[in-house]
Amino acid sequence: MATFSIDDQEVEIVSGKNVLQTAIENDIHVPYYCYHPGLSAPANCRMCLVEIEVGGRKALAPSCTAMPAEGMVVDTQSELVKRNQNAVMEFLLINHPLDCPVCDQAGECELQNYSYSYGSDRSRFYEDKSVQPKKDIGEHVMLYSDRCIRCTRCIRFCDEVSGTSELGYFNRGVYNEVDIFPGERLDNRMSGNTIDICPVGALLDKEFMFRQRVWFLQSVDTICTGCSTGCNIRVDMNKDRIYRLRPRENEAVNEFWMCDDGRYGWDYVHSDDRLAFPLVGKDEEQLSLWEVAVDQVKMGFERVLEAHGEGSVAGIASGHLTHEEIYIFGKIFKDLLKGNVGIRDKRSAEGDVVFKSGFTIGGDKAPNTRGAKTVLEGLGISVVDAQEIWNGIGEGRIQALYVLGGDPFEKMSEAERKALEGIAFLVVQDILANDWTRAADVVLAGAAFVEKDGTLTNAQGRVQQLRKGLEPVGDARADWEILQDVSNALGGEMNFESSEDVLLNGLAGEVAVFEVTRGAEVGTQGLSIVPAE
Repeated sequence: MATFSIDDQEVEIVSGKNVLQTAIENDIHVPYYCYHPGLSAPANCRMCLVEIEVGGRKALAPSCTAMPAEGMVVDTQSELVKRNQNAVMEFLLINHPLDCPVCDQAGECELQNYSYSYGSDRSRFYEDKSVQPKKDIGEHVMLYSDRCIRCTRCIRFCDEVSGTSELGYFNRGVYNEVDIFPGERLDNRMSGNTIDICPVGALLDKEFMFRQRVWFLQSVDTICTGCSTGCNIRVDMNKDRIYRLRPRENEAVNEFWMCDDGRYGWDYVHSDDRLAFPLVGKDEEQLSLWEVAVDQVKMGFERVLEAHGEGSVAGIASGHLTHEEIYIFGKIFKDLLKGNVGIRDKRSAEGDVVFKSGFTIGGDKAPNTRGAKTVLEGLGISVVDAQEIWNGIGEGRIQALYVLGGDPFEKMSEAERKALEGIAFLVVQDILANDWTRAADVVLAGAAFVEKDGTLTNAQGRVQQLRKGLEPVGDARADWEILQDVSNALGGEMNFESSEDVLLNGLAGEVAVFEVTRGAEVGTQGLSIVPAE
């Protein structure tokens, strides 16, 4: 086993990993700006210089490009290293504005942090600072040029990840700046990532600017539900309101990135059209208690079954709901209503959008279509094409329909609208008032993605955890709770206490395609869910 030394610690050499990466993995802190694990390493900030000794000769070298060698000795704490760090910080701050109190990056700024840890307590620069302009460079991005430290992370992202190359390096010396090319805009569908990776407050999110101090935010680690890619994200909130979504690292799913579609697609959670209470009555919708609404669902389905017999009730499942919710929905139709179940197709016309790095915006705009099919088929339910259900409604064979929503961008087609005119009973479970809820006899108010726990399967078959960060609005409830009450009203016997209870004591025991294990290192609750082989 080949080794080298970092700060008197013998460390194994891992092929392909530079000195900085090795230091990070061994909990040895080396400051850096231009390096990012998802991008190439240009070694231009010089903050990560360490003292390296090879063959009796010592020299400063950038740890982000230096590769370990047998017998190499690395010192990250020498006097020479510290003097370099202090000098780099002094140069970076020469023209930097002293506007930390009004900067959105304050509290998350590596320039601020390193100035305290590695910089001087005073400036020797008394000349006039070079002031560069603020620029609107994209749909979501503002550029405060005078804060930029020329790390080039944003340029490399657009060259290497999105492959759109809108940004460049212009001019020389004190006039040097990062900017968009003439006639260009930073409007690629991954532009928000440049804000995330900017180590200072140079690139700012227009939707987040001046809205919240980051130290007031509480966060929950969860999954983006904008498409079937299943990006791992962090939702930042304060006082029951979302302020931003940011990606979390997961090499197997989204690496370090997320698309702007998902990043900015959460406004509906706080929409005035949110369903906050159950409703009954097609012509004059009335707010209802849950007990009354569920009883109306029971009576409506029983009335149709008595009049038209088995097969007259059908359900349309949603790829926007979790495995646990789909499981209970499936049990209702398999054991109680004994009707067909279809899944509404949410695939966009453009299909998958693949960027230069391989990052993919899924063409399936539902996050759990694959999981929904897996659960229903695992229950022994033959999932029919949704069009077959619509044909049955049009022909009069299907007289009652239970629709699961959850898609904030759901649109009803003209053919669907016409078909529903002749149906005897319609139940819609959703999160927003829309054409579907306006046509329903009973509306059940469900929870948005950030208001519930559960699991989802992405397009690649990876099962991931959705985690709750907010309470549902008004009297809305998590969909598994609503479905359990409907099931019990129709004669079922379910007493699950949480979505995890549904998974462990319902789904995992009955649907053989899932294996559920426990491990303290996985997830906030130590729960790991993997597809069975």
